[in-house]
Amino acid sequence: MNVNEEKDVLFLRASTHLLSQFKTLLPKVLYRRSDRNTRRTHSTAKEKQIAKLIICLEPFQEDPQLLDTHLKEILRPLVEAFLEDLCNSVSFQPSSGVTSLSNGLCQILYTLCKIRGEKVIVGFLNNEPRFLEPILMRLVRHRPQARSESIQSHRGLSWDENYVLLLWLSHLMLTPFDLASISSPQNDDTPSQLHLEIQLPDHLPSIASRIIPLCLDFLDAPTKERNAAAALLVRLSLRPDMREFGLLDSMIRWALIFFANVSEMPSEIHHSLGVLAYLSRLVASATDGEIGPHVSAIFVACKHILDSTSLKSSAVARKLIIKTLRNIVVHCIKTHPTLDSTAAMLEDVIDFLLESLSDRDTPVRYATSKALSIIAMALEQAMSEEVVEAILGFLNEDIVLKGSAKSLSSVNPLRWHGLILTLSHLLYRKTVKTAQLPDVLNALVIGLSFKQRTPTGGSIGINVRDAACFGIWALSRRYSTPELLTVQTNSIPAAAGYDNSHSIPQVLAIELLVTACLDPTGNIRRGSSAALQELIGRHPDTIYAGIQLTQVVDYNAVGLRERALSDVSVKAGKLQKLYWKALFQELLGWRGVGSLDSESRIASATAIAKLSENQPMQVVGDMLNQIVIRLNQCTSTDVEERHGLILSQASLIKICVLNSKEESTGIQERSIQDLEDLLLQWSTLGSCINLTEESFMNSSLRPELTSSAYIYLLGSLSGLNQRLKSNVIKQQQIMHVPELALSWLDFCLTRTEDAVLLSLPEAVRGLCSILPSPRRHDIVRSWLDQVKHSSSRISGSALGYPIALGASYATLEDEMEIKQRILDILTSRCTLEGPIESRVNAITSLSLTFETVSTDVAMSQQSISRITEAIHASLNDYTINERGDIGSLVRLEAISAVAKSSHLGIFHTEMNETVVEADITRLSLEKLDKVRTEAASCLSRLTHPDTIQYYDVLQASSYEYFLNTLVDALQPECLPWKRFAIFQGYISSAGLGSESVIQMSRSALVDVLTKLAINDENNVDLVDVCNVLLEIFRVNLSTDRTILPLLEVYAFLFDAHVMQRLIGTDFKWRTLLSLVQKAHFKSTIIPKLIGAIAVYRGLAEIPVVQIDVKVKLCNMLLHPFPMVRNAASETLLILTGNVELKSKDWSRSPKTLREFVETIKQKI
Repeated sequence: MNVNEEKDVLFLRASTHLLSQFKTLLPKVLYRRSDRNTRRTHSTAKEKQIAKLIICLEPFQEDPQLLDTHLKEILRPLVEAFLEDLCNSVSFQPSSGVTSLSNGLCQILYTLCKIRGEKVIVGFLNNEPRFLEPILMRLVRHRPQARSESIQSHRGLSWDENYVLLLWLSHLMLTPFDLASISSPQNDDTPSQLHLEIQLPDHLPSIASRIIPLCLDFLDAPTKERNAAAALLVRLSLRPDMREFGLLDSMIRWALIFFANVSEMPSEIHHSLGVLAYLSRLVASATDGEIGPHVSAIFVACKHILDSTSLKSSAVARKLIIKTLRNIVVHCIKTHPTLDSTAAMLEDVIDFLLESLSDRDTPVRYATSKALSIIAMALEQAMSEEVVEAILGFLNEDIVLKGSAKSLSSVNPLRWHGLILTLSHLLYRKTVKTAQLPDVLNALVIGLSFKQRTPTGGSIGINVRDAACFGIWALSRRYSTPELLTVQTNSIPAAAGYDNSHSIPQVLAIELLVTACLDPTGNIRRGSSAALQELIGRHPDTIYAGIQLTQVVDYNAVGLRERALSDVSVKAGKLQKLYWKALFQELLGWRGVGSLDSESRIASATAIAKLSENQPMQVVGDMLNQIVIRLNQCTSTDVEERHGLILSQASLIKICVLNSKEESTGIQERSIQDLEDLLLQWSTLGSCINLTEESFMNSSLRPELTSSAYIYLLGSLSGLNQRLKSNVIKQQQIMHVPELALSWLDFCLTRTEDAVLLSLPEAVRGLCSILPSPRRHDIVRSWLDQVKHSSSRISGSALGYPIALGASYATLEDEMEIKQRILDILTSRCTLEGPIESRVNAITSLSLTFETVSTDVAMSQQSISRITEAIHASLNDYTINERGDIGSLVRLEAISAVAKSSHLGIFHTEMNETVVEADITRLSLEKLDKVRTEAASCLSRLTHPDTIQYYDVLQASSYEYFLNTLVDALQPECLPWKRFAIFQGYISSAGLGSESVIQMSRSALVDVLTKLAINDENNVDLVDVCNVLLEIFRVNLSTDRTILPLLEVYAFLFDAHVMQRLIGTDFKWRTLLSLVQKAHFKSTIIPKLIGAIAVYRGLAEIPVVQIDVKVKLCNMLLHPFPMVRNAASETLLILTGNVELKSKDWSRSPKTLREFVETIKQKI
């Protein structure tokens, strides 16, 4: 996860708003106001409103505990409304977009069950026995009429309504009264034996005889109805009054007969799972006295089920069988521990469970591990120890020795997950004895860093690491400090890197710290943090800086991987040398620089550099040596690891250089002598970083990673040389190495990835500065030739070379001829037609020369003018293709270039400054949010360099922003060119911006212009503003991107009765009419034509041009486009009130309409 803020933090902020929305909307869905101002429930609900309520709740699935304090307030009205609706006799008539209130409420209740768990939600349901009959009648009334009618095809209640009602009935089965005392008389349509395969006792109460067939029907369901029906059937069977009738024996007999014939029956899988769910819940809920006589028979039935191919292939069936066998064994151990049959059963079940630990389905492994731990806890100590030994024995299988190290590449990750999870459950129940703790701890420590690579290069083993976190958490919680301290550290092979003086809690804390900071999976990092908190909280005096460590490695702090890597790990490393060492070593492994994604490798390199800041130079040298050793071990195919290691090496060098400067804030400042020792890192370019041409050219070796890492290292080394430029002797020792670096630089210059291009300027500038002048000039000339002969029309072609030219400009000193060539070629590429990437790249490259150009006294004014022209052209790039306004990419880069050069004075001649500032002013008001925001910030740098304001999208889209801009434009001291630019940009937002931008900009515009004086000799008046708009119209008459929003703005001003205020003034209405006519003359752009008609509608109110406008609209009734004819007829109908215009079909051919149009003209 690599986002600016974690999802859970954002959700925590939004949860209050979501709950407020839910509580506000819920009463509107539930109740209506009657004449007496009393509340009555609706009988129906809108599906959209129910969906809105569910949308408010569903985000709480990740943090369900946030609902706990609100559950009573939420559930009480839901339950009351449902019961009120239940007692009403109004029948629901289906219609589109509407559902019954009961169905809508059950959807909400199911969502709450899904979020918080059905056991929690059921506790809030009404448990009054008087509601048992109505709920049961609702279910019976809508159940299938025959078993042949499947639940899926039956059109009754929705599945979630059935599910909630069945849960509610099972809750009501806890009523302490006998069912016979609250049952209604037996109905004639309720058969006594249900004509099913079940033989029920005689004289069952009516409620029971109706619930049983209902449950049997829903046992066939493929949804959650099946589990709810099984729970209800179990509750009913175990009631004391029902057992007196013999119902429990009858139900068990029915289930056993069913499974005895399961291999012979063509029964559907869902029905078999339903019966199995009933049997499993029954064995789990019944006491020894209730289920004891049937245990052996149920065990035989379970073995028979395992022989059925169809059932055994179902993960749900295997999970239910495991739960059933677990409870059967526990029953037998408690009641008959010494019988031979119990021993045989126990042996069979444990063997089956050990095999199931490698099941392909995770839920089955979860059930198996829990079952083994519960059984082991029920056994005698010697036998439970044997179970633990068996599990530990399985963990040692398939481990391959590679030298002295053990490799887990051949082990079964599914089995390892099951085994580690079982050990964790055993620890949680404190079944593992102290003597076995060393072997168990060894397995947990190994599991904490378990990882395997898939054939496609992915990573597996997350569930193993998660189980190990749970295991250490359970160990911390269940075992006392003295018990843990009895374990010797040297008795754990996985902790061989630790001294025996370090206690087991300390070792575990270090391992958890490393996992919490470095693991690639967020859940594992959080789980490790939770386990670390538990470990330190339970054993506080055994861990160095324990309290500080818990504060640093916070559960929320490690949620974001980049923060966990480069921030949390650094803070933890400062607490104790042990932590620093462990984190650094692991950062060089698969969880750090060997991570699968580039972002994590970059963050790991940053973390390594930060870890070095508070260390002496000797330690930094050791860090670099370890990196170099690992680089030597990398093969040509270890691209990702080499990428991470080179980045780490470069980051270490760079941070040392930064900490050697006067303004450094590093804890350990580096002296010049320290930096001189780092010069030897140049030699790694030709030794341990064993690059070949194939490394940069073969796409299967990911050359973009190699190029980006190489360029970054080159920049760091070059920066080191620049820092040591006064020490010539040391630099002469490595002067042959930059030549070696140049041999690979050309390959990097052909790359187009941002990671390469962003690092290029520093690398090129630094490398050129340490090359001899003749060699440097030759290199730059070769780059010039390369750019000159490369085609700018090929997208992404040679994007590195222009950047190299821009970066090298500052190193050329007095070579004016080469400098002039660089400027010429870069400025020409800014204006050439071609791919947008080339123009963006050219502006980026050109901006690299600005600092030198601004101080170069020999630079001609002609060159400055060419730069200004290039920037001006880029700020006015509105290229549009199938991708949309791709010219905005050029405009954004040009804005960035102007912002960076604002303090350099490149554009400070009167003409240049006016041109550029006018463009930035216009863009600070244009319709695209990102361009407007960046231009607003840039304009602040240009106009107020001492008090720069940086805008975000909300600020640059607000009413206040647009209002303040208009106020500035209307100041008498505002220059005409600036006022023109403001209004030209303003009409872009007010005419064609997003909905919110249009609302804010138009509100500000009408507020300002309404209060503006019509004629004011001393200040800017309304006539002046409208003349500016008229001038914009005239200048941009052929520019559709300006004319379209301008027509929209004019139409709006007429609708707002702003323009009408000019009646009687010297405003040139006929000029405006003429410009509108010219704008859409022979145009085929429908929006422009419709916009012109909207302006004509306003102009028709002006007496001077009223007749001409109506004649023009009459002419447009014969326009070739039907849409235009329709718009013109509607406008004329509004203006003239001629109802004859309504009777005509304006989609007909203009020829057939000509005579009618002439008639209309004569009436004007």
